[in-house]
Amino acid sequence: MSRNPGGANLVNLENVSKAYGPLVLLGGVSLGVAAGERIGVVGRNGGGKTTLVSILAAAAQPDSGRVTHGRDVRVGYLPQHDGADGTVRALVLGTRPDHDWAGDPRAREVISALLPGVAMDAPAGQLSGGERRRVALARLLIADPTMLVLDEPTNHLDIEAIDWLAGHLRERGIAVVAVTHDRWFLDAVCEQIWEVAGGQVCKYDGGYSAYVLARAERDRLAAAAQRRRQNLLRKELAWLRRGPPARTSKPKFRVEAANDLIANEPPPRDTVQLTRLAAARLGATVVGLSDAVVRAGGRTLLDHVTWELGPGERVGILGANGSGKTTLLRLLDQTLPDSEGIQVEGRVTRGKTARIGHLSQELAELRPSLRVIEAAEEVRHHQPRQVLPRTSHRSRARPARRRHAGLPRRRRRRIPGDAQATRRPPCGTAGAGAGRRRSRGRGGACQGGP
Repeated sequence: MSRNPGGANLVNLENVSKAYGPLVLLGGVSLGVAAGERIGVVGRNGGGKTTLVSILAAAAQPDSGRVTHGRDVRVGYLPQHDGADGTVRALVLGTRPDHDWAGDPRAREVISALLPGVAMDAPAGQLSGGERRRVALARLLIADPTMLVLDEPTNHLDIEAIDWLAGHLRERGIAVVAVTHDRWFLDAVCEQIWEVAGGQVCKYDGGYSAYVLARAERDRLAAAAQRRRQNLLRKELAWLRRGPPARTSKPKFRVEAANDLIANEPPPRDTVQLTRLAAARLGATVVGLSDAVVRAGGRTLLDHVTWELGPGERVGILGANGSGKTTLLRLLDQTLPDSEGIQVEGRVTRGKTARIGHLSQELAELRPSLRVIEAAEEVRHHQPRQVLPRTSHRSRARPARRRHAGLPRRRRRRIPGDAQATRRPPCGTAGAGAGRRRSRGRGGACQGGP
């Protein structure tokens, strides 16, 4: 593992805390990044990964604690969102003339690997999501930072670009802190894993595979410690029960406390799973293309394509960045704009009873001004109705009144799915009138299917 021979870190966090309302994402975290270290940051959606790396990159300030950057440390920060405007040339090269960057081997390598076939004078707003991600990465790598902080660098990248980026970061030799859910990328690049959970950061040596093994061992040790604790409590309770009757009133509080510790185990989390669509009968074709041709910016993305999707089929779409994957989905959903120089020929067919739910890259279907519950209800009205198995009312608490614009990107992507998860009360509960009516069957058992 690469270490800083001088022992000095490029960035230090000392007792750093950060909270959003009652939600504490970082609580008294102290850590540092040394020169040459390649660190992967993992954790659950909304657990504080983006908050941690934005504080490391000085893009956000902690509520308390101290963040120290070393002298002459240049941090390159790649956020999740690629919102820069302008031409590709202006974003990547700035005001550098062509003869300047053309004589720089590193700049030539980055541009040839990340921007092949992309016109330097093309507006960045008209590029695909993967191409915009390539532009943002090229801008960072050409700037020659001493430390890279990357938040979801592999988002929207094709396989070739991810493979090149992993090799480039290994050979570059600079410090890297990357948030990603790409397990292959973590194994290929990172020498240390930081897990953000419960407001703390746990460190593991090695890549993702080593982290999984180390965490499994940690969970095993924690389970063994819990078993030992339970056994100790049972022994203590047995000893208390064997005490003389004259002394039973004295340790009564200890008996009750021991009983509570043993009996009051937290219930397992209930999971809600979609079982089937309660939709009208579909015909032989859900959606299809007939001799479709799509041209954009002088390129032919679809050339006389004829294709059908039948009921129940599950299809994955692969291709290089900018090849037309998102354009194909928007064409099937009939949301492809007439502007932006896009020409469409051919015919799109859709079943009479087919309804399409489209989760876009930019999450444009979610209005930032809405709260989470309002956004879920709005999406629900445009999605097919779904039937769920009967569940209890215990569920994982989620702050429904929080504005979804303040949520991490991956948690916002869960809203369309959450909107479809509607439950009914179990039979016999208060307010479930229909459930009480069904409970009047033979023997008092609940009658009627879901």
